[in-house]
Amino acid sequence: MLSSWLDRLAKWRSRQAERRRRRADCRPAPPRLRARLEVEPLEGRLVPAAIRNLPGFLTNNLPANDDGSTGAVNVGFNLNFFNVQTSQVFVNNNGNITFNQPLAQFTPSALNTNNGGIPIIASYFADVDTRGNSNVVTFGNDTLCGRAVFGVDFIHVNYFDATASGHVNKFDDFQLILIDRSDTGAGNFDIEFNYNTITWETGDASGGTNGLGGSSARVGFSNGTGTTGTFFELPGSGVNGAFLDGGPQALINTSLMSGTPGRLHFLVRNGQVVTAPQMMMPPMVNNDVTAQTRVFYPLRYITQLNTQIERGNLTIINSPPQIAAVTGIAATDACLDIAGVSEATGPTTATVLQGPITVVFPTLFSNVTPPSTIQVVNATGVTASGHPFITVNVPALPPFTPVLRAQILLQNPSLNAPTTFYMGFPIEVFAGAFDPTSV
Repeated sequence: MLSSWLDRLAKWRSRQAERRRRRADCRPAPPRLRARLEVEPLEGRLVPAAIRNLPGFLTNNLPANDDGSTGAVNVGFNLNFFNVQTSQVFVNNNGNITFNQPLAQFTPSALNTNNGGIPIIASYFADVDTRGNSNVVTFGNDTLCGRAVFGVDFIHVNYFDATASGHVNKFDDFQLILIDRSDTGAGNFDIEFNYNTITWETGDASGGTNGLGGSSARVGFSNGTGTTGTFFELPGSGVNGAFLDGGPQALINTSLMSGTPGRLHFLVRNGQVVTAPQMMMPPMVNNDVTAQTRVFYPLRYITQLNTQIERGNLTIINSPPQIAAVTGIAATDACLDIAGVSEATGPTTATVLQGPITVVFPTLFSNVTPPSTIQVVNATGVTASGHPFITVNVPALPPFTPVLRAQILLQNPSLNAPTTFYMGFPIEVFAGAFDPTSV
């Protein structure tokens, strides 16, 4: 009796197992997941924001208008601008501030001319229209690096005529800051221009169409006389398309005495404006900065098996010789991101490497046929001596941080396990203009 019951139980279990097997045979097999090693590509560019977000600059506003100005506004400290000694300025809607009187002019005149005898500081002298969909111009006082500052924000501002039927909206983001530098002398101050977005350059009444062409924007300063030594106009001023994002002299990529793209510094000392040395001198070509940089090679290269190409990233750090801690004026300059000049005796701030940055591989060759050595697949070009190089188009590489990463693709005929790991072939690093025919 018991054995009969056990036999039936065994048969029932066997039938259940058979049913489960048949159901499994009818199900589609789940897709097989294949493991694949990937390295996230790192872009060879640096994109810090230039405009300083200081809440005090939002305290006051110039109501929506076209060609309007404020009355005399207190900046909070004394200014000596070409012997105009005051603590007040006029904020003008058209991208500038003036001394002694407001300025309603909407078509920008060259800053090396008389300008009606009105001293002017122009971060972007053009026909701004803050009616319609535009933000208004705001201004006010704040502190920066322990110094009193006065700032004007032209954030998301439109061009004239913003109220016209069929107007194509375009917006610019720029900023003008005055910084009290009485720590260097009475009446001394810094001028700072910052740019985040420039998509238009001209108003409709200045010969422009949809914000382009005509009498384009001008950037700089003047004491209003046109006398040599009393004005400065940034190259690209008045040139159609020059200052626009993607233009040949795009403001968002331009830096002057600064390690931040889109930031220009001018130092006003004893009533005179100190312009940046690099603006007055031709750029250095093939500036070898290898000794000032540290290079980290990939811990491991990832190999694409079908092409036998190894991929990795070089990490480059602007690492100048260690300098002593700076205090006083030099410390303030460093905090304000003023680079390339020193107003204090003793240690100076570290040097900003001007872009683009070029990496040369002096032990690799691109003119070997057939290729029997390691080849750089993504080389920008080849030097006169046959060495491949990669150029990364960044405006500048400040000291220590941020770092620069350049992707390299290598083809290695002798591919083996050891060479897929750290490969310490030497490189040379060049900052600024690079001429491969002389390397």
